[in-house]
Amino acid sequence: MNNIIPRTNHFIWIRYLAAFSIVFSHSKQFDTAPQSYIDVVGTLTWFVPGVPILFFISGFLISLSSSNSQSLTAFFVKRILRVYPPLWASFSVSVVLIFSLGMVELHGDDWLKFLMWSIGQVTVVFFYHPDFLSHVGTGVLNGSLWVIPVILQFYLGLPLLRKLDNYWIGKGKSHYIYLLLVVCALFNMVFHYFNNFTPNVYTKIIHFLTLLPWLFFFLLGYIFSRDYGRLKRLTTYASPWLVLHVALFCTLGALGFKWGRNDINPILFTVLAFSIVSIAFKVPSNLSWFNRIEKFIAKNDISFGLFVYQMVMLNTIMYLGIFDDNWLARLLTFLLATITVASLSLILLEKPLRNKRDWFIKVLSRNKEPQQKNKAV
Repeated sequence: MNNIIPRTNHFIWIRYLAAFSIVFSHSKQFDTAPQSYIDVVGTLTWFVPGVPILFFISGFLISLSSSNSQSLTAFFVKRILRVYPPLWASFSVSVVLIFSLGMVELHGDDWLKFLMWSIGQVTVVFFYHPDFLSHVGTGVLNGSLWVIPVILQFYLGLPLLRKLDNYWIGKGKSHYIYLLLVVCALFNMVFHYFNNFTPNVYTKIIHFLTLLPWLFFFLLGYIFSRDYGRLKRLTTYASPWLVLHVALFCTLGALGFKWGRNDINPILFTVLAFSIVSIAFKVPSNLSWFNRIEKFIAKNDISFGLFVYQMVMLNTIMYLGIFDDNWLARLLTFLLATITVASLSLILLEKPLRNKRDWFIKVLSRNKEPQQKNKAV
């Protein structure tokens, strides 16, 4: 069976769609957002759930990256250079803003809290939200970063998943990966039911600190990547899947089921996943200008930066009271500030570091060689 995945795809547009879904969803947290805007954006962002879509795309594309990487070292270097430079830049921007604008005045134990918060923001402890920032905007300067540890857990677990899957394939039981997907889907539904109706400290820990509720989306992306040759016959046309997605979306909503955003029903999301893949591998356009624009945007992808910087910009605008009497101007300022900072981060930091990717891989691989030789001796 031909399982060659075309190199040309349109995932970049879907990444931006998901990123802007998250940005607009969070824009509802502005204290001056009109109810009409909240209602419209709330419905649209439930229809296009940004976080699950990004998890699915990550599962698909990172699986390919793992397959194409020459070693685990190369794989992890690529992932670190993708995730951490914008996070560190975002932290630097946050520190400059909170001190230059007088957002905080630290006294006594506050400096220890600031140190703990700083260490967390540049590593993986994004759930620590000190009280000295509680008066700034929403009270959490960059609350969106809870997804980073979830993504990192998938990166770390992917090599183990591939080994397990290859073991099953070797035993002639390749379908076991689908059974695992069903288990993850059931866990997803049961967990979100309890988290929505009887939340407690344990559900919050599982939700914000573990991969478990989100593994379904990553695993679904992994399966689409693994079995693309088998599934591509079902993704020739996007329209039927989009129509089915809309129908299910409306039906589940009318029946009162929890059907959107981060806790989207796995059945509904599976239909959406077929739509995503259908669009991503649609035949390239014959319009040369469109293809040039697509290549330029793909080379200068700020979708992750939009996600990383948006809450910092939102909270800063709220703190300063920028255009608090003009909603449209405030929204446009928020979007422009987020896009500008994400673009500068890409140009000044992220791309230069990624251009040194091969150098990092070579240095780290060279450091491992003496260890391997010593073990052989």
